Amino acid sequence: MSKESEQVPKESKGFKLGPLGNLNQVTKALGKTIRAMADGTLDSQVGARICNGLGIMRTALETATLERIEDRLNRFEGVRPNGNTTNHRAAFGAH
Repeated sequence: MSKESEQVPKESKGFKLGPLGNLNQVTKALGKTIRAMADGTLDSQVGARICNGLGIMRTALETATLERIEDRLNRFEGVRPNGNTTNHRAAFGAH
């Protein structure tokens, strides 16, 4: 097995993404990676792999955010996790 430092191309050694804990940080990292590929700082194959991984992270974070929003909306509407409502009103009222 080779050392990790031998696997990183020389061009990308100074390339750092920073923290990737939330959607905004992942989006910024995508932009930074694309700019680094464009100016030649980062090899395009390495950059493409990084962008692919960041895209997957972005999708996962967006999905988690949407699920949290859906849960909050369900709580406001009085829907339990099993789909039953907590109120006893008719689902549709007369017009």
